[in-house]
Amino acid sequence: MLLLCAPAWADTLEILGPSSAVAPDGFPVALVRKDSAGRPVPMGKPSVQADGAELREDTAEPPLRTFVVTPRPGARDVVVRANVDGLAAQARYVLGPPAAEVRLALEPPAPVKGKDTEARLTVQLVRPDGTADDSGAPPVVRVSVGRVEGLERTGPGTYRARYVLPDTRYPEVAILVAFSAWPSPQSVHGAYGRVLVPLAASVNLPGTTEPDAEIAIDIAGQTFGPAVAGHDGRFRVPIIVPPGHRIGQGRVVDKVGNVRRMPIDLRLPPTDGLACVLQPQRLPSDGVSQARLVCATSDAMGQPVDDARVTTQVRHGTLRGPTRAPGGLLEWRYTAPRKLVSDERIEVAWPQRGPGSRESPALELVQGPVAMTRLEVGDALVHHGARTRVEVTARDAFDRPRPGATVELSALVGTFGPAEEPQPGTFISAWAPPATGAATDVDLRARAWGPSGHEPARITVWRAAGELYAGVSDLAGLPVPGQPLRVDGREVTTGTDGTVRLGPARPGTLEISHGVWTGLTRTVHVLGADGPVFPLERPLVSSAASQRVRLAPEIPVNVRLKVSGTRVTYWVEDANGQVLMGREVFVSLTGGQRAEERVEEGRTSFTVRAPGPVSVSVADVATGVTALAEVRP
Repeated sequence: MLLLCAPAWADTLEILGPSSAVAPDGFPVALVRKDSAGRPVPMGKPSVQADGAELREDTAEPPLRTFVVTPRPGARDVVVRANVDGLAAQARYVLGPPAAEVRLALEPPAPVKGKDTEARLTVQLVRPDGTADDSGAPPVVRVSVGRVEGLERTGPGTYRARYVLPDTRYPEVAILVAFSAWPSPQSVHGAYGRVLVPLAASVNLPGTTEPDAEIAIDIAGQTFGPAVAGHDGRFRVPIIVPPGHRIGQGRVVDKVGNVRRMPIDLRLPPTDGLACVLQPQRLPSDGVSQARLVCATSDAMGQPVDDARVTTQVRHGTLRGPTRAPGGLLEWRYTAPRKLVSDERIEVAWPQRGPGSRESPALELVQGPVAMTRLEVGDALVHHGARTRVEVTARDAFDRPRPGATVELSALVGTFGPAEEPQPGTFISAWAPPATGAATDVDLRARAWGPSGHEPARITVWRAAGELYAGVSDLAGLPVPGQPLRVDGREVTTGTDGTVRLGPARPGTLEISHGVWTGLTRTVHVLGADGPVFPLERPLVSSAASQRVRLAPEIPVNVRLKVSGTRVTYWVEDANGQVLMGREVFVSLTGGQRAEERVEEGRTSFTVRAPGPVSVSVADVATGVTALAEVRP
């Protein structure tokens, strides 16, 4: 007997994760089991391991099982292995940053004060194999003395700038430190390097000796002179003083040939032996964000000091370190405070090197973006031709007022006035419906976001109404407008709110990368037209707040009636909300009596005295427009 079997396709197990180099501070992955048709299906409890990393299970997103992978220090790649229901999968992830070294060089390598005013600085970002790396941000360069100007890219991983020598005339050592961040300009990850540049000084050394004598000076093994003193014994010897040499050896020969040797104090001041770079220089006040502080040291001769006792102080955040690296480099990690402060300051000092060896790297702490928006409309009933007050409140993720936000108001009919911010995080506008029209319901909507950030740090992707959206934000979560993105080879740009529509969610893998910072990428897995999508995040801009109002036909005047306890206040206003003075009205109470009546700026108030609830009506005599309210003593 011959038995024929139709082929059967078994289920598969896949690991979903990034497709490009990953950052050392961790990344998400997910397990998905697919049936023979490629559809995600439920799975049992998986066994997951990670070589070179710590692994923890994240919030469940059925039918996916999600995990956070945190690479161990020093790891260059991570391998994730998974087994479930007799199925197995494996994925390998390469860690960034690609650049392993930042090389700095000056031309000329030892410029001389009094002779040179500037030198050409070259900065190269180099991979472990010696090739140029072009995936990181332009390097941040700091210098202990002088300044660096005009940094520009001249080739793959290569940048050039001008190093302008300081105006001082004494010899010293310039310390140049560079940091290249990856994958974004606000990342703590990346490579750094430094160069110590001895700055000799060319000066005419003045002095006084015997009349008509010859004088020569030996400095650092080099002889300068001889020069002949005048009849008054005054002389000037052109010398070049390298840094670190405070004493020269003078040799004086008088008119009869007698030779006298003497030490000459060059009277050089203490010099700066410390240079630091802080990356990034702008952090959110969230209690977790970090910056990397790297300092380079040099002795007076231009040599690194491996055991320098450098001290640090910080006002509000925390500093952890230092860790030491070869070449006199020290590194700290700064963690921002959670509270909002405006006077944060980091002080770095090397007391043994002198009072000039101090640094105070610039640091700005910023508040996060708008996370919640609330809308309040002054009136639930608005007449055509009138207007009503609109108040928008913007709060951050810690429920703090968020000033400086961008507010967008919209409605199908009517217009809004400009939004003003009388107090932080509160924005006031007015909505004016058309002058005439029928009764209807209108939804007033308010969106608030920002304020805008400046440098990209994250790409966020989310789904809404079957569409995918992407947003670019800085390290504080502030949206960054006008950012170029490449989406599977297609170029798009974020709008004023930092977001861009990507189109319908179609099954497949979506690669999103920044158009300038090529290391800043996002891999999105769409597992079906109706999902799931991984990783799926919250929208960059919070959803709009809305409130429905009843739009009524126009009226010539509006009678306002306000009750506070037993106190009643009424007035008549025109369609634009202006109080009409001296208007004749008729006031009626169903019981009790009016007392303590008072008129202020066109508004009349009185107290209702009655044993129980009373209905109050106020009618405009000329038009018959009436307002009703109930008073409960």
